[in-house]
Amino acid sequence: MKPPKETSAVKLPFEAGEYLITWQVPDRKGGRIGIPGLLTVDQGKYPTGVLYGDLPIEWVSEGMTGVASFPQRHRFDILTGRLSSGAYVALMNGELSYSFAGNGLAIGAFAVLSLDSFDSLAHRKYVSIELQIEGLESVAGVAPISHVKMPMTAGDEPVWTATVNKEAKFAWRAGRQSMTFGFDYTVRAVDGYEFRMAFGPVLRLTSEEPMTVVDWWLEWVRPLRQLISLLTAAPREVRYLLSVATEAAPRSHRDQVFGWDITHVPVNSTRAAVEEIRSAVSLAGDGVSLLDLLHAWQRQVAARHPLFETYGAMATASDQHPRSRFLLLLQALEGSYGFENRAKHEADKEKFGAKREGVIARAQELLEKTDFPSSTSTSARKRTRVSIQRLLIC
Repeated sequence: MKPPKETSAVKLPFEAGEYLITWQVPDRKGGRIGIPGLLTVDQGKYPTGVLYGDLPIEWVSEGMTGVASFPQRHRFDILTGRLSSGAYVALMNGELSYSFAGNGLAIGAFAVLSLDSFDSLAHRKYVSIELQIEGLESVAGVAPISHVKMPMTAGDEPVWTATVNKEAKFAWRAGRQSMTFGFDYTVRAVDGYEFRMAFGPVLRLTSEEPMTVVDWWLEWVRPLRQLISLLTAAPREVRYLLSVATEAAPRSHRDQVFGWDITHVPVNSTRAAVEEIRSAVSLAGDGVSLLDLLHAWQRQVAARHPLFETYGAMATASDQHPRSRFLLLLQALEGSYGFENRAKHEADKEKFGAKREGVIARAQELLEKTDFPSSTSTSARKRTRVSIQRLLIC
C-alpha cells in the first residue's frame, strides 16, 4: 500500500509534464491552421512544442515535384494552442523550426497555461502575479503559527490546538505598485486517523499598470530572485509563478507560467528548512519593506552600479565555485568604490587640471624670460608651451 501523498499548502492549476495539443500555426497566407502535436513543460528545460502533420512549408516549387530547403526557421512572439483537456497555452518569445516536411519543433522562453483562450497577435497583460521563492520564510523572519497547546501529562485533556499567527503577514505600497507576503495553508481534518496543517509562503505583487508575463519576469521576478539570493548568500529557486488578469479569479483559474528556471513545485515551510537558510535581513525584526528593497535594487541596476551589474547579476548562478564568487565580489567592491566616489573624482580631476594649467603657465613664463629674447616668434613660444605640456604629462 502506497503512503498518502503529502498535503501541499499551495495547489497549482496545472502540473509540469507532457500535454497533447493542437497548435495554431501561421500559414503562408496570413491565416492560421491547426497542427496536432505535444507540449512539454518541465523543470530545467525551456517549454517545447512538437508538431506533426501537414506543416506550412515554404516550397521553392509547388506540386508533386516540390522542392524545399531544410531546416526552415521562424521567430515568433506568440504561438498559441489548445490542450486536449480544453485548456489553452501561449508559447512566448521563441523559434519554430521545420526539420522536414512532416515534423516541427517550437521552443519558447515561457509558456503560459490558462483556462481562457489567448490572442494570437498580442501578449496578454496582467495586473498582478503570485509566486514563491526559496528562502522567503527566512527573509520574512516570522512563523505562521504563534503557539500550540497539547496535553503534557496522562490526566490532561487530549486536545491539541494550533493558533495561526495573525502578524505573519506584511503589506507594502510604493507609487503604483503594492506587495503582500503571507502564508497560505491547508488543513487535513476530516480524516479520522490524521490531523495535519501545512503552510507555504506566498508573495503577491500588484501594479496599477498591467504588464505582460515577460515584463513581469524581467522587471520584478528576476530582480526579486537575485535580491533573495543575495540576502541568503546562495542561489534560490522560483518555485512557481501565477499571473492574474482578474483579481477575483480563484487560484485554480489563474494563468500559470512555465519557464526554464521555474521548478513548478511549491513546498511547505518547515523549521529545519528555515533555520538552514540564514538571511542578512529580517523583515519582521528590522522593520524593512521588501518592496522598498526591490525598488532600491532596481534603481541601482538602472544606474549600472558595479556591485549589481557584476556580483548581483551572478547571485543566482548555481555552478559558480566559492573562490570564483569571492573574487567576483572583490572586483565588484573595487568598482563600487569608484562608482560611489565618482563625484569626488571629477572634482579632484578639475582641481588637478586647474593646478596643472597654473604650473604650465608659470613654467612658460620663467622659461621665456630665461631662454628667449623679446624678438622670439610667437610660433616658437607656442612650441615651447606644447613641449612643457608633454613633459608634464610624461
